[in-house]
Amino acid sequence: MKKINIKLIGLVFLMALAFGSCKSWIDTNINTNPDLPADVPMSSILTGVQANMAYNTIGGNDISRVTSIWLQYYQGIARQSQSTANYYWLESDDNNLWVTDYTNTMMNLQMIISKSATANNITYKGVAEVLLANTLGVVTDVWGDMPYSSAFQGIANLNPSFDNQQKIYTTIMNLLDDAIIQLGDPTAPAIDGDVMYGGDPALWLQAAHTLKARYILHLCKLQPTAFADALAALDGGISSNDNDCQFAFFDAAGQQNPLFQFMQQRGDISMAQVFIDTLNLVRHDPRLPLFATVSLDTTRPYFGNGWGETSNDASLPGNAVASAAAPVPFVTYVEALFIKAECLYQTNAPVEQVRIALIDAVTASMQKFGADYVTWMTFYSSYINVSSGPPLYKEIMMQKWIALYNQAEAFNDWRRTNNVIGLSANPTTAAQKNEIPRHYPEAQTEVNYNPNTPKGIDLWTRVWWDVAPAK
Repeated sequence: MKKINIKLIGLVFLMALAFGSCKSWIDTNINTNPDLPADVPMSSILTGVQANMAYNTIGGNDISRVTSIWLQYYQGIARQSQSTANYYWLESDDNNLWVTDYTNTMMNLQMIISKSATANNITYKGVAEVLLANTLGVVTDVWGDMPYSSAFQGIANLNPSFDNQQKIYTTIMNLLDDAIIQLGDPTAPAIDGDVMYGGDPALWLQAAHTLKARYILHLCKLQPTAFADALAALDGGISSNDNDCQFAFFDAAGQQNPLFQFMQQRGDISMAQVFIDTLNLVRHDPRLPLFATVSLDTTRPYFGNGWGETSNDASLPGNAVASAAAPVPFVTYVEALFIKAECLYQTNAPVEQVRIALIDAVTASMQKFGADYVTWMTFYSSYINVSSGPPLYKEIMMQKWIALYNQAEAFNDWRRTNNVIGLSANPTTAAQKNEIPRHYPEAQTEVNYNPNTPKGIDLWTRVWWDVAPAK
């Protein structure tokens, strides 16, 4: 072995000499891969991050499908989705989401923030901070504690510690506050590579304000001023459906909406009976044809599977969320209006203001999805205009649950409002537990390789802000 090592050292030495004598005529870039440039511009990184967030972090199968099954928009009728409906979701099931959030999203956003400092470009910095705050919110709201302050160091630290969720929320607020400063600077330039807002800092500023309101609202069980603070944060928020922060997909191979691709490739979900019946039998909601397909049962144009049912004739996710070009929303005007309605109610604003805010929110949702709503809204408004007290609050949250269909944010609302909308858990013996889950299990890669991974976590562990109501 010793002789081999000596020979190897000698060979390397000879190669070094040869390179030194030939470098005048050998192209030193001969082994450079043009598809893997050494320095990627911020514009290219940003485009890739936005696409990855839309396809995985925000709209991906392992976040929106899973939480949508638990929130009873969908019913799992086969394979993994059926297990999810029975409240089996394992460490290995969410591993891809965890890894992608770190490697393809947060790591690259950190890179943009670093590059923006070097380039002195405040818009890239602000946009990256908004997207990073959004990603941190998605990750911590399903996993709780997570690596952040000691993460992103590569081989320098392969076992980062987990920051508690309270610290993560402080980071989220700091990122959004700084983004608001950067994007609100009148000298902030337009940027390239932004396929969501066309590089316009003013639109990203609106998104930052709205996300800040969202994350403040999440803390309503902990902070008495959360509703007032969230309402204040909406000032300067998203001002119309046209300004929604969302990613548009295309009807072309490799560029299609993630739920569309899932239904094409797997299709092991249908609409849930609870959601369909709420829209169809209880409310006669004009968004139903947009939210769900017509069923294959001619006696029931729209129906969803109940617990333990696996009919292939049931309605499926509709074009609003599952067409090839359906956009994935990050944060929207509709959400902002529902935050306003809830916060007005919770801060004891005059009931007339609360009613107007709710009607505005529902109207915006109808308009966003292109529903035929005018006649329906006339009747709905007459009903709302005599509603007050707890029934009015429940209606705000029920309508928000409908409007945020297929969005993981609805899962956060359900937890922080203590299930005010009244969803029932899977009652069957096939369920691991007859209680709706509240938490993701730790990802398998962390369990396997990071000894700092929290122990004793299961699907019913509450995250920091999800305080149990007093008994």
